[in-house]
Amino acid sequence: MKKRIVIMLTAVMMTAALATACAKSEKDGGKSDIQQMHATEDDGSKAGKIQYDAKDCVTLGDYSALQISVKNTYEVTQEQIDDYARRMAEFYAQPVYKDTDKKVVENGDTVNIDYEGRQDGVAFEGGTAKGAYLTIGSGRFIDGFEEGLTGKKVGETVDLNLTFPDPYEPDPDMSGAKVVFTVTIHKIVEPDENAKVELTDEFVQANLNADSVKEYKKNVKGYLEADSERSKRTDTIQAVTDKLQEICTVNMPEGLLEATVDDYVVQFTNSNCKDTTLEEYLKNQFNGMTEEDFRKSITTEMEVNLTIEMILETIAEKEGIELEEDKFQEYVSSMMEANNYETKEDYFKANGVSEKNGEAFVRRLYVCNLALEQVLNQADVKYGAADGEENDQKQSETDKKDKK
Repeated sequence: MKKRIVIMLTAVMMTAALATACAKSEKDGGKSDIQQMHATEDDGSKAGKIQYDAKDCVTLGDYSALQISVKNTYEVTQEQIDDYARRMAEFYAQPVYKDTDKKVVENGDTVNIDYEGRQDGVAFEGGTAKGAYLTIGSGRFIDGFEEGLTGKKVGETVDLNLTFPDPYEPDPDMSGAKVVFTVTIHKIVEPDENAKVELTDEFVQANLNADSVKEYKKNVKGYLEADSERSKRTDTIQAVTDKLQEICTVNMPEGLLEATVDDYVVQFTNSNCKDTTLEEYLKNQFNGMTEEDFRKSITTEMEVNLTIEMILETIAEKEGIELEEDKFQEYVSSMMEANNYETKEDYFKANGVSEKNGEAFVRRLYVCNLALEQVLNQADVKYGAADGEENDQKQSETDKKDKK
């Protein structure tokens, strides 16, 4: 599911006066460290032509100890463990069938059979099985096998003279081989929808990579707890960034949003449309989406992203948070490995309209994340808040402001 994006409702249209107020700061002799990570005019981006200092565009609220309420507790219960263990067992279990009274095989039927395959009168490896289940028309066997059973009766034994495909990738030695399959049809069956999987040590050993049910459920608990921690962090970040947008005011530099959207369209096209057009790609991959709808969609997201980015830039500058090159390079290496990029050039290109633009973006994002971590560490987060507690907290904060 797509991550929830909340638009900052207090954002206002830029006027010429505000645009001037957000212009590049020349006090202190020029750009701050994070300003130097902005796009520039020579990196191929449109956003690079709009120079600004975030701190001149952002009025920060008190972010030093945010009061955050999140409804979920993120605790993993025994009920959740048992339910997940059962569902996974059902997923990996072999189908359970029940007998039917049918006597003649038709397309779509599932049959229980014995078969033996012979080449030049000699049984070949992998060509024999007893009590196997096969759904006629599934295409699991070579051409002619399933068709050869259609119309045959339960209890009947038939010889099927067949030829393996050429080539036959599963076993190249059998490519084009002429063989005879002798097949006995035992019964016609159907899935037993009421059958329940019995979770035993033998079952988990055979299907779930564990030596016992106890070990399997311990593994399930570990997985669910790790997944819950990831959700907890994601939701906490969302709540904190929502709160930052509530308490801070951002005056977006004139033209920055439009330029950023234009740059992203170029970046998206470069990454996804090497052998096609953006129009065709969106039509085929996004259920007929038009370029106009695509731009509208990303404009909404970009406005939120830019707002949060400018707030975090301002916090980073106020707190004196700086990029340490060694740690940044470690971060880049980890991101390259996680996303299968072989070179830094490829990784940076994937994050901008050019390598230079992408590197500037990644550096700026890295510092913004450092600022976000500081805010997160200082926040007072209450998990498992009741439905009314979040509103009570907001009202309390409003009352405090009014008293001031």
